[in-house]
Amino acid sequence: MSKNFPLIYIIYEIVKEKGSIDDLELFEILSSKLQRVSLSEIEKALLKLEVMGKIVTSSKGKKGGLLIELAGERKYITPDEE
Repeated sequence: MSKNFPLIYIIYEIVKEKGSIDDLELFEILSSKLQRVSLSEIEKALLKLEVMGKIVTSSKGKKGGLLIELAGERKYITPDEE
């Protein structure tokens, strides 16, 4: 991977390929592809992607951590559709 390629694009491609991924697995994949990537950099890139509407992050519950999914794959229903 080129260092000039923005981290948000690399993360988006990984999430798109996997469908959904947790933050630890994402960190492991990025660490293997990029020599120097910090958790802080990953969190900033995830926040940018979420603000752009490309991904959705949610808590994994009591264990902690994040579940990262593409925003387009998430299905929402309205209360009257239940």
